[in-house]
Amino acid sequence: MPQNEIWTATKLVHWISNDLKKRGLSPPHRLEAELLVASALSISRLDIYLLHDKPCTADERSAVRKLYKRRIQAEPIAYILGETDFWTLNLDVGTGVLIPRQDTETLIEVTLECISAFAKSDSPISILELGTGSGAIPLALCHESKNLEIITTDISLEAMKYASQNIKKYEAIVSGRQNVIYPVICDKFAGLIPRQQFDIIVSNPPYIDLEEYQTLQMEVKDWEPIVALQAQNKGLFYYEYFSSVAHQYLKPAGVLIFEHGYSQAQAIKKVFNHHFVFQSSHKDLCQKDRVMVFQNN
Repeated sequence: MPQNEIWTATKLVHWISNDLKKRGLSPPHRLEAELLVASALSISRLDIYLLHDKPCTADERSAVRKLYKRRIQAEPIAYILGETDFWTLNLDVGTGVLIPRQDTETLIEVTLECISAFAKSDSPISILELGTGSGAIPLALCHESKNLEIITTDISLEAMKYASQNIKKYEAIVSGRQNVIYPVICDKFAGLIPRQQFDIIVSNPPYIDLEEYQTLQMEVKDWEPIVALQAQNKGLFYYEYFSSVAHQYLKPAGVLIFEHGYSQAQAIKKVFNHHFVFQSSHKDLCQKDRVMVFQNN
């Protein structure tokens, strides 16, 4: 970013966008440039163009440069901004917590359908979520449904810090719809009340095998927590675990809903034993297999 030029917000966006593209960083480059400049200058993206002829001060250019330098180190834009959009939510995120993906919105849609099937009485619908990360899944469910009791777990203290922060951020919506979320630090089912049973268990577990993990973009591989991404046994470890244990924590006719890799559906079906009955498979927006539902047998 040359020092001897007059820089406006729009000119900064143009320069950063081109530079991100030249460096081979993930698109969308223009949008990321707008977000970086708007955040650094504490203005909206619209203001960038409304103030198109206003020169930036030295301090403003310095603020933009600091964020830009972080991005060219392949740090995810969500970590730089400290937030990301998911479903209808704006979630706080940072180093140590998985950034929620659009693919996971398919998991939300499927779970909401299952919630509707259980919502035939005045009793609260009990849900267990395994591996909450930023709290994206329980908060999206609470934003759309009423009368939910959700226990949400994670093994990571750092991730749970963000989940708790986001739950507090949306506390009025959660409680206003007669929902409650209980965050619990634990590894899988450990730490829960023995044999406690739920209507629904939902999870977006780690499912990337080691070989595929090595091919991921720098923004993911070098920055996001490996514990939330990579799984043993060709990425099937958690599905094997669910198939052998999850039935103990489901009510009769309760359902297990989870996200998986686009090429794993057939292998997962072979993993599940007589404790479960296969219900359905669902594709994401790219028409790739992404979510499966099993019913307790």
